Amino acid sequence: MSAAIRLALEQQRDRALDDLVALRTQEAAGEIDPSHAAGLRLRYEADAAAALRALETLPEQGPAPGRSPRRIALALGGFAIVAVVVVIALVNAVEPRSAGGFVTGGPETPTTLDLSTVSTEEMEAVVAANPDVIPMRLALARRYVEAGDFSAALPHYFEVLERDARNPEALMYMGWMTYLSGDAETGVALIEQSLEVAPGDILATWLLANARYYGLGDRAGAVPLLEAVLASGLAPPEIVTEAEQMIAEAGS
Repeated sequence: MSAAIRLALEQQRDRALDDLVALRTQEAAGEIDPSHAAGLRLRYEADAAAALRALETLPEQGPAPGRSPRRIALALGGFAIVAVVVVIALVNAVEPRSAGGFVTGGPETPTTLDLSTVSTEEMEAVVAANPDVIPMRLALARRYVEAGDFSAALPHYFEVLERDARNPEALMYMGWMTYLSGDAETGVALIEQSLEVAPGDILATWLLANARYYGLGDRAGAVPLLEAVLASGLAPPEIVTEAEQMIAEAGS
């Protein structure tokens, strides 16, 4: 019975994500009224989020090839991104105000905040109070992705895309989560959209290579992406080793 439930939920998730991708294409082409598109987007997002939350409650299945915990950690963790963002007038939400400091109306001085020192609960509070501050929301969503908590990350990426429909980071991680959830085709499409906005992004290129190689079984299509990762000189040693191994396996 759980297998049938899982299949139904996966189909619901896939339909909703496919509809979101198609809706984005229709909007870009001016084929749909903005108010109608907004209503459809809310419905599709709710359907996808509900399916992902339900899937997370089902018994674990063994990871598909290319989606082992080690490979997932390698794909994201290898590209260490320092959790520091520039925030304006938000630091008071997570740090005590100094004596004589401004309560309101003071100068909005950009402040660099090391988010590794901020708890997830504090980040959620800041984002809830300042919903239009995209960098903080992206940092929070990335934290959830790295923890494997996709149902918590997904609403934040939806919120980002509501405000910036072509945000490359949101598209990239939406695609990566979709691939890891079992829908490689839609995942690849979303990561490719991310690269259309930010061509040459090495993390997106690496994730797309993995999704093509293991998700679609498209080794020939993945090899040029892997070669681009190696040629960039930006990949950390463990990613270089993994990419070289994948290229060698593709040629064997």
